[in-house]
Amino acid sequence: MSSAGFLLAVLCWLAAVGLLRRFVRRWAGLWADVLAAGVLWLLVTGFFWRTLSGDVYQPADGGDLASFLFPTYRFAAATLAQGLLPLWNPTLYGGAPFVGDIQSGFFYPYNLLLFWGTPNFSYQALQGAAIAHLFWAGLGMYLLLRTLRWPQEPVSRPAALFAALVFALADPLLLHLGNLNLIAVLSWLPWVLAAFVQGLSTGQWRWSALAGLLFALAISAGHAQSALYIGLALLLLALGWSLAVPEMARGELAARLAAVLLLAALLAAPVLLPAFELTRYAMRSEFTYQETVAFSLAPTQLLAGLVTPSLFGRGPALHWGLWERVELPYLGVPALLLALAGLVLAWPEARRRLWLWGTLAVFGLLVALGAYTVVHGWLTLILPFFDQLRAPARALVLWALGMGVLSAVGFEAIAQRLARARFLDRFLQAGALLLALATLLFVGLLFVTQADSTAFLRASLAALASAIALGSWLGTWGLVVARQQQRLGAALFAVLTTGLLFLELAAAGAYTDVSEQDPTLGFQQDEVIAFLRSDPDLFRIDTRTGLDGLWQPDTAALAGLQDIGGISNPLALRSYHTFWEESGGRATRQYDLLNIKYVLVKEGTPLPEGKFVKVLGPLQGIEVYANQDWLPRAWVAPADAELSALLPPAAPPAAQPLAYSPTAMQFEVTAPEAGWLVISEFWYPGWDATVNGTASPIEQVNGALRAVAVPAGRSVVALAYRPASFAWGLVGFAVGILLLAGLAFWRWRAGGRL
Repeated sequence: MSSAGFLLAVLCWLAAVGLLRRFVRRWAGLWADVLAAGVLWLLVTGFFWRTLSGDVYQPADGGDLASFLFPTYRFAAATLAQGLLPLWNPTLYGGAPFVGDIQSGFFYPYNLLLFWGTPNFSYQALQGAAIAHLFWAGLGMYLLLRTLRWPQEPVSRPAALFAALVFALADPLLLHLGNLNLIAVLSWLPWVLAAFVQGLSTGQWRWSALAGLLFALAISAGHAQSALYIGLALLLLALGWSLAVPEMARGELAARLAAVLLLAALLAAPVLLPAFELTRYAMRSEFTYQETVAFSLAPTQLLAGLVTPSLFGRGPALHWGLWERVELPYLGVPALLLALAGLVLAWPEARRRLWLWGTLAVFGLLVALGAYTVVHGWLTLILPFFDQLRAPARALVLWALGMGVLSAVGFEAIAQRLARARFLDRFLQAGALLLALATLLFVGLLFVTQADSTAFLRASLAALASAIALGSWLGTWGLVVARQQQRLGAALFAVLTTGLLFLELAAAGAYTDVSEQDPTLGFQQDEVIAFLRSDPDLFRIDTRTGLDGLWQPDTAALAGLQDIGGISNPLALRSYHTFWEESGGRATRQYDLLNIKYVLVKEGTPLPEGKFVKVLGPLQGIEVYANQDWLPRAWVAPADAELSALLPPAAPPAAQPLAYSPTAMQFEVTAPEAGWLVISEFWYPGWDATVNGTASPIEQVNGALRAVAVPAGRSVVALAYRPASFAWGLVGFAVGILLLAGLAFWRWRAGGRL
């Protein structure tokens, strides 16, 4: 982890201590909670010690962290270092709205501190950030459990710490270590719920305001689907609370929920409004329902994933089956068994509220099944934008949260109350027998499949996975029985049970998806990048030529180049995709409209002869070809040109770029007669143009690029990106801040009682 990342982690810890102090009134209790947070930090960082030490990279291929987030975050940091807001990204897809891509996350406070503090941050800094957010998720879970009452007091600190570890390393989060923005959003889920519950329990509106603020922070981290799941969790919690606590007025409960959602929407408006605008123009708007339910949790995955994540192979290189590799409901066998104990052994007066969390867990499980149930289809019909969200299996984070709460209550019932139930005893016996039989079956398959290397590997994975699950099942059973018979003290039971959970999680897959090879090697084409940077012209490159393994698709964002391509992104403009598909290939004149001067290919890849001439390479397997027919970024077309189907002449009059930045550009043009200045930038609402200082409309060329009418003679054409959606978002943010300030003033006038 970089020094900046370490500093951010310390700041987060200090912020957590400040919040804990507000929840815990006695100083002695505060220091005990700080100690628990420290133990959780040691467990999480210990889980990833090889990754944090730089010994390995995780995930092995870097996932979105390497291919998408690292280069685009570095682009945002570089733009901010120039004193500009990165509202538009000219480096990828021929230019695209950066503020509208919610995944950019550059308003997230953690990211802003990183961008401003260390603009040239390393890839390892983002790995550290992902791990730090897993810790933050666990700490929020700890805080949530210390906020709840079962029925009068919260669960003990050891029980809350156990559940915190469950949530921090749950498969729905751990599997997405390479998807920092998803982890960052979901890490705030228990924090938001803790503040919301505190507001319901105390009747103080300041806690509801805090819930709205925390929800806005989560949204700003940049993953729409995860933010929606936080909203669904709030809705389900409010509905469940109205049933579990009938004495609370339904109107007040609805008002609190509405206040949280409204405040979050206002504070996150600079992120949300541009994102909503982009949904009308992005490729994602054309998703079919069948595409939406891709990556659903298969029933077979569900059954096996309750006790092990590895039966069908956890890492991408080892996964096999008739379904996609997705997150699983795996939380660790001790967590599963103690969650069941929570349902069976909970205090009778607490069960009303406990079933609320069980319902949340089941809801997450049903949504995760996606195409295998009707629940996901109903939500698609009912909820706005739900049809734009893929991968239903991600809803398992709600399962992890609900089961974490249940496991803490079960932990408490066994550790503190010595409760027992015949049903639980029978379940432990039956489960141990089934796992033992499964282990024997898979071990037997090892002898049968030795002649087939693929079958033998799969049998080996299954045998190892079932053996680990059986060992943990027996260990948990032994600890539960020993505690019920008072052969173990409560403290030793807590230590051994948490330790068993940690060991199982580590053995089941802490390092099944790691590599010693740096996943950012594809960015390290220094000679090619230096050559392209040495050309003073304003141009684009074309890397959509099958350079996999040699050149990362988003290298341009990291290197300060401008590429017509980029990593596959459903939020890319639909017009960009259509224009590329209809261009007819690199031999056509329409292709030249894209201002592509150089094409990068693998060594030996053929290109249309005569038009493309090799100018560099091969270097590390890459060759660079120059496009002899390339068009400048801006040039003049006749006034009678058909803009809907424009093909330029062989040598059109060019315009001279006077200034160029991500959000503003200026061209000087001398037109022999009135005509159109065609600009190789993709059309999108929010761009304004002036000609000699007078506002002028921007027309579309071939349904994708921009054109501005210019008079005969010399003109200066300026374009600036000032999206109204972002401006209104800032207005919404200001209103949200005023509401918070008004609440603070109201509380001060009321003597701090609100």
